[in-house]
Amino acid sequence: MAAPRATRILAVVLALVGLAAILIASFERAGEPALLERPWEASALSWAALVSLFGTAAFVRRPAFASFPWLATAWSVVAVAWLGSVPLVGIAGASVLILAAALSLAPAVARSPRPVLTRLAGFVALCTLLTGVGVRVHQAYLGPTHPASPLRHLPVELVEWAWSGAVTQQSFAVTARLASTASGITPELIVRASDGSEVARVPPTAVSPARIARFEPTGLQPATRYRWSIAIGGREDRSRTGTVQTYPDGAATFTLAFGACARTGSSGQVFDRIREANPLLFVHTGDFHYADIDEPDPKAIRDAFTRSLRAPAQQALWLDVPVAYTWDDHDYGGNDSDRTTASREAARAVYREIVPHYPLPLDGPIAQAFTIGRVRVILTDTRSERAPSHLPDGPSKSMLGAPQLAWLFDELLAARDSAALTIWVNSVPWISNETRSDNWGAYAEERRRISDFLVENGIRNLVMISGDAHMLAADSGANNLYASNGAGPGFPVYHAAALDRRGSLKGGPYTEGAHPGGGQFGLLTIEDRDTEILVTFSGRNWRGEELIHHRTVFPVPRR
Repeated sequence: MAAPRATRILAVVLALVGLAAILIASFERAGEPALLERPWEASALSWAALVSLFGTAAFVRRPAFASFPWLATAWSVVAVAWLGSVPLVGIAGASVLILAAALSLAPAVARSPRPVLTRLAGFVALCTLLTGVGVRVHQAYLGPTHPASPLRHLPVELVEWAWSGAVTQQSFAVTARLASTASGITPELIVRASDGSEVARVPPTAVSPARIARFEPTGLQPATRYRWSIAIGGREDRSRTGTVQTYPDGAATFTLAFGACARTGSSGQVFDRIREANPLLFVHTGDFHYADIDEPDPKAIRDAFTRSLRAPAQQALWLDVPVAYTWDDHDYGGNDSDRTTASREAARAVYREIVPHYPLPLDGPIAQAFTIGRVRVILTDTRSERAPSHLPDGPSKSMLGAPQLAWLFDELLAARDSAALTIWVNSVPWISNETRSDNWGAYAEERRRISDFLVENGIRNLVMISGDAHMLAADSGANNLYASNGAGPGFPVYHAAALDRRGSLKGGPYTEGAHPGGGQFGLLTIEDRDTEILVTFSGRNWRGEELIHHRTVFPVPRR
């Protein structure tokens, strides 16, 4: 007996509602219709929705058969949510499809239960098998690249996550997401000396509507280690106690760690090895997460940062080591994103809210600079001002934008006259002849202009560190000859990635070779010997093994 007309109509309506909800979820993840777009969850949801549409079309002739595509779609949504991230509307859509499938199957089960249940059991077995295959494929391409850290999630008491940065000789900054905000109760940052004595209690300089607080303790001593924690209403969150060492005054020896490109929420052992190296600072050169949010959605951007900041190995690192961070494409917008991405203003706003950054001298870009001893560190923003890479190269095509380029030139000149060494943090490959690329090869005219500026102004004591490419690589400067007539600039270039993504090679050639892979990071040791500065790059894997090594000595002129 055919299903009652009302039941059949209800099943179709529910299926269409579920289909619409899943398409909305796909659009939320990608910001556009997606079949072969990033993030992968958006494309997976779109294909699942097509399967549901097929079932809806089949319902007219075979109502019971239609339930299987609907169930397959719901199963797929649950699998995608398990492996990645699916908006709640997508989960709701899957639930509605299950109800539609139940209404469609009910008459057939009532009429002849055994064959229907047998087919249903076979369907579940097939879905289980295909899910297993899908999980293996996902893990092979998008899953962890090395073993997870043994650390576990910290309990959320007063604070969800916290990290420090903007370190100077006498100050630092902490940003933290408060678990809740009570009216009339002001959170405090407690700063203690290494012996446990209290040095300062400071209120936040700002607390955003998203409960993100920024603290800026000042008046500290140079080259001194401090501990910090957050207290609210007399209670102190001791599970998230951080450490910071203020920067030295004058010539000093220290080590920076740097790296890029980690899966959203990664908790790989590479973060443990970085922490165990005890660097003075971790310089993150981009792709803090891979959420690929290219729509104006501040909440989604905050959530992506939260997933990574709360990951056990990352939270332990950020508590022990302060950070200086510039973004790349996946944590700014979508893949290969530029100034045209819809997420631009939201990304800029959330960066200023969440990241414990140094002062940002420009209105839009997140460019910033700071000094450690006699070393000037310059971070540029190679995403939010760049012209689309596919445009023809020429004087008007820029990766940095005119205001940021002028700022960079001013910083380089000032560093030449006041610092013994300059480190330029540039998120994408500099050494490249690939004109159809996402790196400096597609912006060769601007690269030549920068190179000419360095040569003409005698700026020699310069090192570049980069990310984006999922590899360890080093070039002595022999392949860095982009000034007019190949006259220079010849500064060393060091790459360190991927923290937790599959390996890839970009740019080159590199005099010291390249090692693609995941679970990789770099250490940059600076030895300031007054008349010369020794710079040593060590590229390492998650086991702590050194895969690449390069050393450069810069003479320091007397001033």
